[in-house]
Amino acid sequence: MMTIHEAPGPADEDAGGRRVDRRALAATIAVAIVLTAAASYFGLKAASQDVRWADVGYTIESPTEATSTFDVYLYTESDASCRIRALNSTFSEVGYADVAVARSAGRQQRITTTVVTVEPAVTAVVAYCQSS
Repeated sequence: MMTIHEAPGPADEDAGGRRVDRRALAATIAVAIVLTAAASYFGLKAASQDVRWADVGYTIESPTEATSTFDVYLYTESDASCRIRALNSTFSEVGYADVAVARSAGRQQRITTTVVTVEPAVTAVVAYCQSS
């Protein structure tokens, strides 16, 4: 008696002629869907913030003073407040300043502020901004 074996069809092989494991393919598709959903969620969450900021630059004026320049974008009619941190070479906070951002000055503002430090800083950055 002779046995006839069917050759794998094109749906069961990838371009290299190897057999495709359907479970692996299903798992890969499931992971892609989950990652796409997570990226969409975090993207939409970031897009719905009331206040955003972008660091523009900083200057170390002296061992006890740093200056930070940053942009603030207000997406509601509320005022905001921002915390500026001065950091030393080990990333420890050596000073901070709280800045009030008035909505009446515009939706987009470039602000420069001075941070008094207790020891020499190597950078000054926005820690956060929030609606008041």
